[in-house]
Amino acid sequence: MTQFTSGGATYQNGNSSAPGINTATSITVQNPFFITSMPSTIYNKPNDFTTSLFTPVSSLGYIVNPAPGGLFTLLIPQNGAVNSLASIPGPFARITGNNGDVFSFIASKDFVGVSSAPSQGSNQSSLTVDVLGTISDSQNQYLTSPASFQLVVSDSSGGLGFSGTFASPPATINVPEPGSLLLVGIGALGLGLCARKFKFSGRVSSGLQGATV
Repeated sequence: MTQFTSGGATYQNGNSSAPGINTATSITVQNPFFITSMPSTIYNKPNDFTTSLFTPVSSLGYIVNPAPGGLFTLLIPQNGAVNSLASIPGPFARITGNNGDVFSFIASKDFVGVSSAPSQGSNQSSLTVDVLGTISDSQNQYLTSPASFQLVVSDSSGGLGFSGTFASPPATINVPEPGSLLLVGIGALGLGLCARKFKFSGRVSSGLQGATV
């Protein structure tokens, strides 16, 4: 993550005097991200991606803006609001596997989940944004299905990062069936499907990586 806005001011990555990121009204991330690893299980079930033709390690992805180094600014819903993301052109997130299969997450709306303000003696804060939508792939290994993307952004003494999880069925729904999960990072972002999961990391303007999930 490169920056966030709060109270009408913009705070760049590395600014240790920024207010808690829990007060953010928008965040800006920089593409691309790359898949780095994939767990063997998710929800105590075998991870579907370990047996699929999709080969995630080193696979390339982006958030909304496909341009190399492209930035995307996400407005953060305020005061319990639910924001529509229907106006975003194309997928909210897209990952291209080494076999050419392309996974696309189409977002419909987002809302703020939990947040954490800096505590006394600590300059660490976080904010969770839940994005709802659908996910599908170009080779039709997986049919279009409801999905969720939980984005956790963090500020640790001015060091900005984020982690996230895509899940299908949506992680907000408690289901016993196997699921799919991809973990990603542009600071560190994650993507999950029906019992599948993997991690990826990406670049921020300072050259620092955020924590992977």
